[in-house]
Amino acid sequence: MAHLFTLTYMTIKLAPKLSLNEFIQTCTPLAGIPPLEDRFEQRVNDLIDAVAHFEPSEEEISTLIQFLRADRDFLGIILALSNMSQEKFLRLLTAQRFIQGDFGNEWGINAVHRKIATDDEFVMQLASLFLEGQQNSFVASQIARFYLNQIRLPSNWRQIVLDRQILTGFAYRKLTGEYNDAKGDAIENIIRSTLDEITLRYGLSHTKGQVRLVGKEVDHVLPSRDEPFVMIMTTYMETTSSSQTARANEQREMYLAIQNDNMRHGSKRVLVNFVDGSGWLARRPDLRKLIDSCDYILNLKTLDRLEAIICKYIPERYFTQSTRPVVEEA
Repeated sequence: MAHLFTLTYMTIKLAPKLSLNEFIQTCTPLAGIPPLEDRFEQRVNDLIDAVAHFEPSEEEISTLIQFLRADRDFLGIILALSNMSQEKFLRLLTAQRFIQGDFGNEWGINAVHRKIATDDEFVMQLASLFLEGQQNSFVASQIARFYLNQIRLPSNWRQIVLDRQILTGFAYRKLTGEYNDAKGDAIENIIRSTLDEITLRYGLSHTKGQVRLVGKEVDHVLPSRDEPFVMIMTTYMETTSSSQTARANEQREMYLAIQNDNMRHGSKRVLVNFVDGSGWLARRPDLRKLIDSCDYILNLKTLDRLEAIICKYIPERYFTQSTRPVVEEA
């Protein structure tokens, strides 16, 4: 007697695309990622400990030169004490070089660190600039006082750097740029880890790079750049900039290219936008355009929806490890 076997398929639910209001309600303005927070708390403690071992000399300008040369991170402390960003500091150095007749390309921060360590004349001029601000005769007549007043150190800077409690706030400020870059990388790692788990489970693959269909680099593509059925673009921003409008416009073009390809060939390729952070909440028109210019919009709190999207739109032939589940629309 013949036996009948029934093949059972796993079923998963696919939630509909978030509306603008739903997205806003699930957004994380200032995400805290515990391993990242722990790492930067340790960075701050290490930085403060390094400052604590610094022994100032009697003369103020000699003390500042010694401080700048004692540790690469100490320049950032001085900038924080002066309430000046690294970017603005590099612009000021460019202006100073123009006064000297040096019209070369702007130095990067690594070049500045090398000059501090090896060029006695440069570090002396730099220390004088920090201590004198607009009173510095070399630059006072040719650089706006508005900027020179910002770079001048407080008169009690030596006491501040040796006060652990006060220095803590300046150490955090010094590390802001580094923290922002690291947070972007950490969020990318969260998305990549999520994709690794999904693709391992089903025997799929994912990559990143230039996708001819959209004419741009895509952050995450499944299953490949040549067969891009699911394309994921990611952006996390806690501050605002004009680049957000440019990004929203670029992704609109990508979305239109995907829609045109779907209509022309009868395929169903999708664009998923991962968006989060207070910077996007502050620019609602750009956020609305990002939401309108994709098939699905995700954030940290809704990233668990990604598996159903992948299983819905990647053809069954790519599932080599396990059978593609049945995806039901919620």
